Amino acid sequence: MLTFLHISDTHISGDAAYHPPWIPAPVVHPNRGAELLVEAILALPFAIDFILHTGDVCADPEEADYQRARELLQRLPGAVYLLPGNHDSAEYMESILPDGQKLQVLRDAQVEVGGYRLVTLDTAGQGDIHAPTLGDEQIDSFAAALDSAGEQPIIAAMHHSPVETGVPWLDEEMRIQNGERIQRILRAHRDQLAGVFHGHIHQQVVAQEDGVLYVCCPSTWSNLAGHPVVREGVADPLTPGGFNLVMLRGGRTFVRRFNLPLIKP
Repeated sequence: MLTFLHISDTHISGDAAYHPPWIPAPVVHPNRGAELLVEAILALPFAIDFILHTGDVCADPEEADYQRARELLQRLPGAVYLLPGNHDSAEYMESILPDGQKLQVLRDAQVEVGGYRLVTLDTAGQGDIHAPTLGDEQIDSFAAALDSAGEQPIIAAMHHSPVETGVPWLDEEMRIQNGERIQRILRAHRDQLAGVFHGHIHQQVVAQEDGVLYVCCPSTWSNLAGHPVVREGVADPLTPGGFNLVMLRGGRTFVRRFNLPLIKP
């Protein structure tokens, strides 16, 4: 039995005036969403075993962003495992965020968590940062990490999705380009996999393919529209930020979304 929170795409910034041109004017500063996230988690009436952050911790690869992220994330309870996303600097993450106690940065790694093997994949890859291609050696190492779990149950995590969502532009422009190979590896471990948890697409998405559960967490800042005819990235200001509660019980995986208060300009 394991209970954890899945958070993602906080885009924390050390710049008080941060507002990139690709975000609509009414969207407020991302730190407000991160602050609401911390407040919501601290107010939960139940205990959790750990928190999994699936990337885009910060808005830009700037040292000040990670200093601010460390201040905010240190307030969270329990262990916090942080993966890099396409907006992150893995080097700044590794040099600034770990605190020797609760904040831990995972790239291509595996750790023991309450009887489960948490296996993480750094999907920075090559080519387009939004739709990367992963190298053969890295994929082989990921497969070996999954194999090393033996019969132990597994939680897999990465930033980008290896699987299609049914939304055309996401599948064409925001997915791991050689994700089919990763899917084959995951499929071989489907009887052990509690789920594959990712971020990047700023949406709440739960999909099942070939017996493998794929779960995306919404951003705490600005979420995107997702429906069958959307053809480009469009912000959805009416969808609030949020996080996922994941409960692993007797070989079953339960996922519930918690919404944060809708941030109004």
